Amino acid sequence: MTRDARERSIPFFLENPLEEFISRYGYIAIFILTFFEGESVLFAAGFLAFHGYLDAPLVVLVSTTASYVGHGAFFLIALYRREGFLRLIQRFIKVNLLKLESLVARYGSAAIFITQWIYGFRLLSAAVLGLSRMNTKKYFTLQFISCLIWAVICTGIGYYFGATLTHLFGDIKKYTMFIALGLMLAGFLIWIIRDVRKRSKPVL
Repeated sequence: MTRDARERSIPFFLENPLEEFISRYGYIAIFILTFFEGESVLFAAGFLAFHGYLDAPLVVLVSTTASYVGHGAFFLIALYRREGFLRLIQRFIKVNLLKLESLVARYGSAAIFITQWIYGFRLLSAAVLGLSRMNTKKYFTLQFISCLIWAVICTGIGYYFGATLTHLFGDIKKYTMFIALGLMLAGFLIWIIRDVRKRSKPVL
């Protein structure tokens, strides 16, 4: 068997497991990760979309849906299971909600758009809005708009980051997966650091 024939016989997933994973499970991973937070995931997804591994509009659709579902779940739990939710926060998450509550009290409906960009507190802010007894129809309408704007901007940043690197350095396709992983790992590292600091602070 010739060398070319042997190379053609090697399964694709053995040649590039990351590309195979993204091809098969990329959108599922985006949904799961953006359900909770996900800026760095969208930066990476937008970057990969520029290089043809993902479809940018579909990334926006999946991440908007995931974020919307996540926000809605926390909002409804806090709205209808107020006491149980507060006990859960005090026992496991151990976060002081006073700052988020004051932000909601100060900005009202605008807090939906503001808190979408508070990294590490997005779902908790949805819960605080639920605790505030905001009108459900109003909340879900504005939250959808907020999630869509967030998804478009974050995906767009990643997409144009890819375009900028290509413009500056030429063909970087062989480094694409490493750069995308770096973006995600940087985001997770920031999240871990913030979470450790948050938990180290006493809950009042």
